[in-house]
Amino acid sequence: MDDSSVSEKEEDSRPSDITVFAESCTLHGISHIFLPGGVTVRRMLWACAFLMSLSIFLYQVYDRITFYTEYHHVTTLDEMDSPLMTFPAISFCNYNRFRKTQVTKNDLYWMGALLGVKPPDYSKFLETIGQNSDFSKFFPTQTFDMKGFFDRAGHQVETMLLDCRYRSQECGAENFTTVSQQGGWGWGVGERLEEAESGGWGEV
Repeated sequence: MDDSSVSEKEEDSRPSDITVFAESCTLHGISHIFLPGGVTVRRMLWACAFLMSLSIFLYQVYDRITFYTEYHHVTTLDEMDSPLMTFPAISFCNYNRFRKTQVTKNDLYWMGALLGVKPPDYSKFLETIGQNSDFSKFFPTQTFDMKGFFDRAGHQVETMLLDCRYRSQECGAENFTTVSQQGGWGWGVGERLEEAESGGWGEV
């Protein structure tokens, strides 16, 4: 027997590339289909099971993609009749917490940092709002009334409320209650006003 015959037999006994791939592939079942040797009943059964599973998978993928591209809309509506409904409180506030035109020298002394004005800029700030900027004879108070400052320099509901109708009836500033919001005053009206006092900013 010569060397060429031995080499041909060795090449014939080597597994094919697809067999090598199937042995290392993690796809379930494929390693039982592509095996060395001829076709057997066991390999045919595995092939049928594999093709059936692949077909079902591809069908489900196609079905879901088709369903998604149809863009179905589902709306659920619950209707309830009631002679009287309790609406949540309506509140509104001004994002500008203070009116600069109402700020005084004493306010700047105590509240300058909160107002965003540094001490070197006090005089320039007062000149901008049309007030006397001379601090030579200024003496700050010993204490500072924060609530009084909010009441005086804060925005007033009378100047902010342009029109109001509540439950088809005219309303005015006298119908609103002052509520404490984030860093300033707000005004609310409604049966559930206590919830508005503990909530965040509201807009109308």
